Amino acid sequence: MNVKEYTTEISARLALRSFFIYAFAASLIVNVILAFGLIVLDKKDRVVVLPAEITKSFWLDADGVSPEYLEQMGLFALQLALNNSPETFEHNQRKLLQYVSPEQRGATEVFLTAQGRRMKSANASVHMLETRASAMQVSVRGNVRQFIGDKLTSMQKKCWIVKFTYRNSRLWLETMQEADCKRPFEPMKPTGEI
Repeated sequence: MNVKEYTTEISARLALRSFFIYAFAASLIVNVILAFGLIVLDKKDRVVVLPAEITKSFWLDADGVSPEYLEQMGLFALQLALNNSPETFEHNQRKLLQYVSPEQRGATEVFLTAQGRRMKSANASVHMLETRASAMQVSVRGNVRQFIGDKLTSMQKKCWIVKFTYRNSRLWLETMQEADCKRPFEPMKPTGEI
């Protein structure tokens, strides 16, 4: 037995052990620094979205959405609810219900089904447009034109308020109510609520 060989072997193993201890300590320190950085880091992510027709850009983040997005979603929702004909109604109803908040889905579906039955029985169609956005709600003003076949049967100036909620990074449609056109963000008595 050579003592020098054993001493060399032991010191090599001790050096290897020391290397791994220092490497582990350095890794632990780097992990603690990264964890602290993640905790302190501002967690605001904002996604800039360009719609298919690039007229306005809008943003979404963890806390809310831009007024432009509310405006475009309000128009989209009202177009699905109001710009209908007997042929397009069922498709638009299914599409709109995908955006309605779960709490409001039942009442909205009942209202839309009744509206569709009236529209089909009269063979009517309705159209409207124009918007103004506010905090989590959109006021839409336009002429509601009713057609039977290809004849215009009535035209009324109407205003609607579309209210949204933003939960879990998703914009939900809460309500659509008819509004007073003189005060576009004040709902009328509950006659035209969807």
